[in-house]
Amino acid sequence: MNFIQQVYKGKNEWYHWLFTIIVVFFGWQVIGVVPLVMAAAAKSKDLEQFSKFAEDNFMTAGLDKNFLLFLIILTFFMGLIFLFVGIKYIHHRAFITLVTSRAKIDWKRFFYGFFVWGILAVGMSYAGVLLAPENFTWNFNATPFFILVVISFLFIPFQTSFEELLFRGYFMQGIGLSVTSKKFPFYFLYILLSICVIIFLINKFEYDILNVIIAYVAISIIQFFITDSNAFSSFFDSKFNRSLVFFFNSKLTPLLVTSIVFGLLHGANPEVAKLGQITMVFYIGTGLFYGIVTLMDEGTEIALGLHAVNNITAAFFITTDWTVFQTDALYIDTSEPSVNWEMFVPVFVLYPIMLLLFSKKYGWTNWKGKLTGKIIKPLNLKENNSTLDEIES
Repeated sequence: MNFIQQVYKGKNEWYHWLFTIIVVFFGWQVIGVVPLVMAAAAKSKDLEQFSKFAEDNFMTAGLDKNFLLFLIILTFFMGLIFLFVGIKYIHHRAFITLVTSRAKIDWKRFFYGFFVWGILAVGMSYAGVLLAPENFTWNFNATPFFILVVISFLFIPFQTSFEELLFRGYFMQGIGLSVTSKKFPFYFLYILLSICVIIFLINKFEYDILNVIIAYVAISIIQFFITDSNAFSSFFDSKFNRSLVFFFNSKLTPLLVTSIVFGLLHGANPEVAKLGQITMVFYIGTGLFYGIVTLMDEGTEIALGLHAVNNITAAFFITTDWTVFQTDALYIDTSEPSVNWEMFVPVFVLYPIMLLLFSKKYGWTNWKGKLTGKIIKPLNLKENNSTLDEIES
């Protein structure tokens, strides 16, 4: 069975997915945030000051940078724990099915991606320092730096693993499961329309979230009655809808959707506010790169290594006062925020080179089938991978 087909090893009614998403969100954004909120509250004089700290993502709360980084990572760690709970106890499938299609996790793949990209990331960062030394200040302070290194290597992989297993694992497999449904084209277009409506309502009501929620719930209720009607049942069985299902039933659909959503969710990062929406090229491009690696390798091991070392390097090598990671790094970038070559070189130069390198090392073949092939429900869960690959190609 290929990576997306691992989803068929568990329970997949709509409520299993809904409950798991709620559980993960609760662990990540409620329980996981409690220690950070408590630490910021201890630094606040009153509620007004606490609210100000919250608006700045607690960066101005006066917390030690290493301690703040640890508390931020802790939120993702809780999300990962609750994702494990959702997969094991709600979907009733082994957590390894979210990680890989192999019988066991291939840690050699993880460390290969980790070290190769780590060398490139450090090399690019140092090249930036050498090319414009006037923009960087040496910031080495032994005690906080080595604490930062320990936190980075021990805990940042939890943050990146949560993101990878949520997007390249859970959502990739979930959307892959959904595209085989005759209702997928409607819901896909409905969600796109909903996003447009929500954006309009947010602007219309000047960020009055309560009104937005009420309006969206009303829209969803209307949608439910429409799709539950006999007329709509006829549409789902129509030749036109069957053509849409055939069009959407491709591994390209979960690959593109998860990559775009992954990029858009990084839109809340301070880098986007400083540099503009052009940064979406990097975030979406990076999500696409991780997604291609996952589908071609039939597992997330390499992507887990790539993402982990990317964020570790970002944490301890160069920092600024406007990026998402503000740490006691080796260098402080004091230049004015601007879009430069470092944003586009990874997406358009290094990522393709890395794909070529991985394909040579691991013998990747059948690119068309693995990236755009149809998603097939296995008739026998014990059916061997070679047979499924032949079907997909």
